[in-house]
Amino acid sequence: MHYCRGRGRVLSLAGALFLSVSCDKAPASQAAEAKAESASDPNVVARVGDREITLGEVDERALKANMPVFQQLYEARRQAIEELLAEALLEQEAGRLGITREELEAQEIHSKIPEVTAKDVEDFFNQNRGRIPPGQTLDQLSGQIREYLTARNQVTARESYLSGLRENAKVAVSLDPPRVPITVAAGERVKGSEEAPVTIVEYSDFQ
Repeated sequence: MHYCRGRGRVLSLAGALFLSVSCDKAPASQAAEAKAESASDPNVVARVGDREITLGEVDERALKANMPVFQQLYEARRQAIEELLAEALLEQEAGRLGITREELEAQEIHSKIPEVTAKDVEDFFNQNRGRIPPGQTLDQLSGQIREYLTARNQVTARESYLSGLRENAKVAVSLDPPRVPITVAAGERVKGSEEAPVTIVEYSDFQ
């Protein structure tokens, strides 16, 4: 009889979560064979004899067990998509104008960032006085406030320009947020269509 102690972990590769289990003393021939079988069908992530475990099964089980992880993964993917879209929009517009992306950003974004004035700094200080630690004065915080307002203006100018580019471009995002499948038992009180895309479960205790 041969015992094998495995090490399991959840990994994210190529935008998908899967369970990777390694064995301390697995024969090289078995590892090579398993790798070849997995490569034939990317949706199959594990096998036990004739039983195939698919990525969909793994995700469904993991989603029920740890929804926050899937939500964080979705948010990270969404942020990455937005960054890649922004880069693509800027590259395409720069190519259309026959200039570099750096030149485009300098011309259409950086040059249009409003300068932070002393009044802007003072107004921000007064508007946020309740959040400022006691004893901190305007003179002490003016440099930090100016840096913050400048960075905020940069972000606003960039988002405004990208919004204009996006309106004139064909942009489509098909990334779906994580959803937990819900099975409604027979006899449960249900209102609405069975084909509804969203199911809301209400729990109540009148006592």
